[in-house]
Amino acid sequence: MVFLNINAKTYKEKDNTGKTPIDILNSMISNNKSKIFILYYMEGCGPCNATRPEWSKLHSILKKFENDDSICIVDIDQILSSKINKLSQPNSFPTMRFVTDGGKKVENYEDSNIKNKDRSIDTFVEWINYETNKKPAHNKYKGGTTTKKNKKGGKKWSRKYKNSINCRRPKGFSQKQYCKYGRK
Repeated sequence: MVFLNINAKTYKEKDNTGKTPIDILNSMISNNKSKIFILYYMEGCGPCNATRPEWSKLHSILKKFENDDSICIVDIDQILSSKINKLSQPNSFPTMRFVTDGGKKVENYEDSNIKNKDRSIDTFVEWINYETNKKPAHNKYKGGTTTKKNKKGGKKWSRKYKNSINCRRPKGFSQKQYCKYGRK
């Protein structure tokens, strides 16, 4: 597995073969067998600053892919995203993309088939496992949460949430109905 961190400080650094991180990424995109997961971020962006620490945890969690050089995890500063061949610029930040088939197949994280897209380490691992057709390594990183359901199929409200409802000023239809009929 290849991990690349491309920012203003590191994009010109060369590895032992004389390639920069941009060169490595472009050659992997051109390879039809590569599976690349890219996080585009912007410095100073609040959502980006919340997503990047979760994304960086992938390095320690995805040990099972360690010997698979066809998988690449990248985080790149949006200023340098124009240096990537074959890929269009992202419209918003942060943007996560899965790239394969020599850059012909590009899928955004938000458009993927996983249920929960909350930008946590669990959902990133679930997404990578789904796209690489691998099983999760640990039960701890299945992704998603379990919710209790009532007899009619709806989700139960927690006692804490119920106590927080102000029946003098209920917010929305459900809280109004709860205050009118359900509060005990």
